[in-house]
Amino acid sequence: MQFWSGTAFMMATEAVAVARMLDDAGFDGIVCSDHMIYPRELSSPYPSPTGRPMWSPETPWPDSWVLIGAMAAVTTRLRFTNAVYVAPARPLLEVIKQVATASVISEGRVSLAVGAGWMREEFELMGQDFGNRGKRLDEMIRRCARFGAAAACPGAAGTTGCPS
Repeated sequence: MQFWSGTAFMMATEAVAVARMLDDAGFDGIVCSDHMIYPRELSSPYPSPTGRPMWSPETPWPDSWVLIGAMAAVTTRLRFTNAVYVAPARPLLEVIKQVATASVISEGRVSLAVGAGWMREEFELMGQDFGNRGKRLDEMIRRCARFGAAAACPGAAGTTGCPS
């Protein structure tokens, strides 16, 4: 059995201390949530029975890769992943670079959990096409595995930027 915790709805300023505590307590990992934005006026239906998320527009969503880098810097064994990183809302090389950098900082203690996303507004604000996100995600997974950390982060030979 593995023990993991999450950062969802946690204050970003508390996450580093919590990660250190989890590392010291023997937890296996920590999961970071991901959204670039959450608009006040949401027209996209959330995939739940009510069609509405349980959080408010004021809920903070710190960048998961910045948070992972900060937590990795103060831990030695804790692993990190996302639930779920909305990769197709971002440019491919940006995704590879962020994951690869986090992998280097953490000495390979990261995994990438990706999903196609549900919020059209997030894609539009990022300048990405919501309609082809599934196809783009499939291509991102293939290319991320091909490029890995060595291509995205010089000096990272031997690590994988997008672990399985």
